[in-house]
Amino acid sequence: MTQNEIWLRTIVQKNNIPITDIQLSKLTDYCVLLGQWNKSINLISRKDEENLWRNHILISLVFLFKIEFPGGAQILDLGTGGGLPGIPLSIMRPDIEFLLIDSIQKKTTAVQDMIKALGLPNVTVVCGRAEELGRLAIYRHTFDAVIARAVSSLSNLVAWAEPFLKTGEASKKFILTGPQRTTISHPSLISIKGGDLSAEIERMRRRFPRVTLHSVDITFNGSEVLENSGKKIILVETN
Repeated sequence: MTQNEIWLRTIVQKNNIPITDIQLSKLTDYCVLLGQWNKSINLISRKDEENLWRNHILISLVFLFKIEFPGGAQILDLGTGGGLPGIPLSIMRPDIEFLLIDSIQKKTTAVQDMIKALGLPNVTVVCGRAEELGRLAIYRHTFDAVIARAVSSLSNLVAWAEPFLKTGEASKKFILTGPQRTTISHPSLISIKGGDLSAEIERMRRRFPRVTLHSVDITFNGSEVLENSGKKIILVETN
């Protein structure tokens, strides 16, 4: 077992998330594949390559530290880039179906290659703009949650996510963990954002007055290793 695998397993287990040797090995294989593709396609920042486990793998798994996703859920990764956070999450949760979308063909080609090499039957990748894919019947109102890293403003993310999300209370329930466990009964956008979000949240509320917003600090057992601990999970219930 590599030092990175030992390091990640220790943090994951401290946060009460089970992880197997096979899952750790697949995460290592993914990091290798991502590094290889990154030599020819800009999937992640070159300066992040040395800190891939901390800045990308661990950050992707933070969703699991803070949210209990039910088995059988359908989740869309909006603006996946190099497969983040969708691929690490799909490795950890083979009982969940993931659709990864990105508007850049060369990125989705790389992600498709990595998915095939890793043997991930619960992941599909599609190239296209969210505004266009959300109008297609095959994807419209299909997903329990849309997840995204900081690919755009909250207003844009909600606008792009809404057509994909199930309507009413048809979605599977999941739980925000922490001191006050909160059951989320509506389909939601779940995004990791950093910095001062007050103005961004206010603009989003003006544009979408009926949504319910939850803000969750990214603090967990081992979070001191993160360079920017000011990041938050912003969960927006859209119904």
